[in-house]
Amino acid sequence: MTEKRGSLFTVRDAESAIITYTVLGLLYIIGICLYELVAGWNGVLQVFVKLDTTSPAFNRTAIAFIVFKEGVDIMLRRFNEWRVEHTQNLAKAKEQGIEQGIEQGRAEAYQAIAAWNTRRLAAEAKGILFNEPPPAQNGDEHE
Repeated sequence: MTEKRGSLFTVRDAESAIITYTVLGLLYIIGICLYELVAGWNGVLQVFVKLDTTSPAFNRTAIAFIVFKEGVDIMLRRFNEWRVEHTQNLAKAKEQGIEQGIEQGRAEAYQAIAAWNTRRLAAEAKGILFNEPPPAQNGDEHE
């Protein structure tokens, strides 16, 4: 039996979130620099001022994006884990059902043979000719 993880959020998820935030941050800084370059370069200090004034909006947006991205990733992983477990459970149930069906079939065949033999012995005891063929076994009629 497989063990379930205790937490939804793993180290892999944290690494992915950090990498995503870093990439978004670099793109944000490059975007601000390009904007200042196109709008008219007023020096590095102007870039820092622009970064300072727009960083709260960037942080909210980046965090919302990361939460959404990681949430979807976690949900898809959990769904795949459930799907694999469900498939295994169905296979086990099917196998058990087949085994139970074989056992039930054997029991029914035994009962049919026992009933036939009881009729044969009763006819033999009464001296009556018994010409009923035995029940089918494995799909073949025995004579």
